[in-house]
Amino acid sequence: MALGGLVFALALQLAPDSSAFFYLPSAHPHLIWALLHLFLPLFSISLALGLFSRLCSVLCWLGVIAVQQANPHILYGADRLLHLLLYWSIFLPLSTTWSADAWLCKTPAPSLPLTNRWAAWAIAGQICIVYCFAALFKSDPLWTQNHNALFYALSIEYLTSPLGLYMRHFPALLRGLTVATLCVEFLGPFLLFIPFHRDRFRMAAVILFFFFHLVCMQSLLMVGFFPWVCATAWLILIPGFFWDVLTGPAGRRSPPVRAARWIRFMDWGMTCLIFFSFVDVLAWNVSSLRSNESEDWVRAHDPSKDVLHLDQHWRMYAPIPHPDHGWLVIPAELADGTQVDLFTNRPVSWATPQDIRAYLGKDRWRIYLGDLMNNQDPEALRQYGGYLVNKWNKAHAENQKVKTISIIFMKQTTLPNLAISEPERVTLYTQKY
Repeated sequence: MALGGLVFALALQLAPDSSAFFYLPSAHPHLIWALLHLFLPLFSISLALGLFSRLCSVLCWLGVIAVQQANPHILYGADRLLHLLLYWSIFLPLSTTWSADAWLCKTPAPSLPLTNRWAAWAIAGQICIVYCFAALFKSDPLWTQNHNALFYALSIEYLTSPLGLYMRHFPALLRGLTVATLCVEFLGPFLLFIPFHRDRFRMAAVILFFFFHLVCMQSLLMVGFFPWVCATAWLILIPGFFWDVLTGPAGRRSPPVRAARWIRFMDWGMTCLIFFSFVDVLAWNVSSLRSNESEDWVRAHDPSKDVLHLDQHWRMYAPIPHPDHGWLVIPAELADGTQVDLFTNRPVSWATPQDIRAYLGKDRWRIYLGDLMNNQDPEALRQYGGYLVNKWNKAHAENQKVKTISIIFMKQTTLPNLAISEPERVTLYTQKY
């Protein structure tokens, strides 16, 4: 199952840098290490094979949330969508066909018809909410009037592919693609609800969003595995006739046995939980669209926020892509009077890197450093500065210990005339030791 593969990919991506991202005691580094290196790979493989599917969905959901809560500065939309898909998958009959459970179990599992039906509607609604609210957030004239938003997005070099950088030479084409993006995000999900030729329109929606994510987005942007998480979400919505062609009559299981009373009671209970959860999802999205005050009110009064973790907003490149972007230089003065850049471990250079994306590192590092540059959270900057200083001091003699560190944002700005400004030095953090 694709969700298991995504959880395994997440663990594989974060495990090599777990000592950097989760080194603070508050992040429970030993627990996170065990999750990334042992438990999440094990549970995700079991989920991918369809072995103990519902149990492994729960365990993967809990494990992913634990990792995400340990360091929210390395997260982006793919992480939020992944744990939401895992949550809704708990209620789906993932082990019905094409699974180890279906092959090993000789007697059908008890039927949960209400749960299955409402979970299918809920996950379809969740997927539609992602796109419709992402489009509604894009209300700035940059999206709706002059249509230069995609140019701005592709100007953030550390999140842009080589093809995306090249496409900036064609601003007229990018304006057309900006309009197409809004149309796909806002109108595309409604293909799922056309009452006639439902299977055909649903399959058209799946193909449209596969093309949107795996061809368009994947070729222009470097946003980690976000396109793959979105594509996996649409796999869930592939209509039944497609699977009938693949499985044939032999792929169908025998009719489920009549459930006992306690099973029917559990079915109703899980259905009520699905209903409550979806109302919670709607509340979070509507409040995030209205104002920050409304979102803060929901955050303060949502009793399930710290249990179900359904809080969400979908402000991808909205209301406008960040006009400010660039890279970091982190000069440090050592005890012997010399100066070094702790980011590169080389002499300090203020020149523009030839490839900013490669300069900032792998996907998670680019997301993390982008968060530092955009949000400029003092505590996050202090933690990152402390991490670099500790790493340097452990590897060097006493006369080369760090005495002073600065984190400098080399800020470039995308201007209204679509030019990129010259780099400007912005000091984000300074600390003496």
